[in-house]
Amino acid sequence: MNLNILAYGLYFGITAFIILRIGWLFYHFGAVYLHDLYPNRPDLANSLNSILLIGYYLLNLGYAALNLSSWPQLQSYSHLLALLTSKIGFICLALGAIHFANMLWVRLLKKENTINTNL
Repeated sequence: MNLNILAYGLYFGITAFIILRIGWLFYHFGAVYLHDLYPNRPDLANSLNSILLIGYYLLNLGYAALNLSSWPQLQSYSHLLALLTSKIGFICLALGAIHFANMLWVRLLKKENTINTNL
């Protein structure tokens, strides 16, 4: 059996599960922050939440698929395991960075909204 095909299947299956699960959790629990940001506009908060989810899926699943093109030819199961752990670990770190960047934007928008309402 070709180890690269096995690695592709494992990598995309694991990363797709991680991306879809985390995306749903962000969508579900992030709605609270968006409704707090736009308290009088629930339609805007829901629309923004849906747009963020779609963008999140497109960005991360696209990156995971694009990442497959740069893999070397695998020769052993230990090489397969090392490559899988490093690639999946990088995806997890990237998801964390994207999450913190989004939370920073939400905080800055909240701060700007409180300044504008106090004027």
